[in-house]
Amino acid sequence: MSLAEISIEPFRGDFEALERMAHASWRDEYGEASFPNFYKPAFLRYLFDRVKDRDHLLAAYREREIVGFLANLPQRFHYQGRIHRAVYSCLLVSRREFLRRGLATALIEEALRVNRKHRYDFALLTLEAGHRSTKLMDKMAAAGHPLEWIKKIRVIARILDLERVARSEGLKSWEKAAVRLIGGHRPPKPAGTSVLRPYRSGDLDSCLALLNRIKDTVRLALVWEAEELAVELDCPGVARTLVYEKEGRVAGLVNFIQHDHLGRTVEKWAWLNHVAYPELTPAERRRFVQDFLRFIHGEGYLGAIEWTKNYYSLNPLYRARFFPYFRAVNLMSWKLEAPFSLRNIPDVYEIQV
Repeated sequence: MSLAEISIEPFRGDFEALERMAHASWRDEYGEASFPNFYKPAFLRYLFDRVKDRDHLLAAYREREIVGFLANLPQRFHYQGRIHRAVYSCLLVSRREFLRRGLATALIEEALRVNRKHRYDFALLTLEAGHRSTKLMDKMAAAGHPLEWIKKIRVIARILDLERVARSEGLKSWEKAAVRLIGGHRPPKPAGTSVLRPYRSGDLDSCLALLNRIKDTVRLALVWEAEELAVELDCPGVARTLVYEKEGRVAGLVNFIQHDHLGRTVEKWAWLNHVAYPELTPAERRRFVQDFLRFIHGEGYLGAIEWTKNYYSLNPLYRARFFPYFRAVNLMSWKLEAPFSLRNIPDVYEIQV
């Protein structure tokens, strides 16, 4: 296959074709191991409907057929006392027959050109260790591209049905035994009335204030405007939020994404996306986490996944039998217009795609 027959252009909106192409590529790499369906059309629309400049969503086409993709999602970050314009580069994928033929490199170089055109300060990306994209980025860094390592982010998980997980993920006997040893397979205990309730649109200002407070305690932190956050907190079939009321006001929130993991079976997991409970006592935080687990268990989720970004205390999660899972990613940054370095930042508030 030659790149001469390929055009790189703004995504045409062919969501179902992108999903099919991505699944074939990921299945080729992961084999029978499970992977999350990041390319579910509803999830992509949730991400992309907020992107105003269509050149941020890049696709490679061979005539009418999509053969590669990369998205840049605009964001705003607080760092060193200032607000910076940035993008999150994600969802890089290409058809199997274009592997090691330069297509992914061409998509990345076009994305960097677009990002510089829009004068973003930096672009963030996450790379799974051992993934093809990690090896590609290593080559680009060796060639002199300004790629910086920020931090390693590990996965922690809470399993709510071990036997279903084992079937779907193909867990080995020793992996199942390890989960049982720490009690990570136990369903949450029944309790009375939950301290959490579903998010309502009238909660938006309170949730905005809670999440924008994070910048005061974390070195690199997302900052939000109300219109963007409204979509982030409530998108039917994709994103849901539960809030904790204390003394008549919202004092905590947990927002999560429904991701379908495609393994030997298809199972839905809750990926924690935004968590804030700065004023809750340790006992209230433990109840907060337990009620969240009870809620998703009742909704049929197989478990919950969080990431060690360190922007809030994970102690209540570990007490609720979250445990380190078998995957980790590296958070990286392309330096664009920024006159500063983002190397070795231990605490980051960012989404995970």
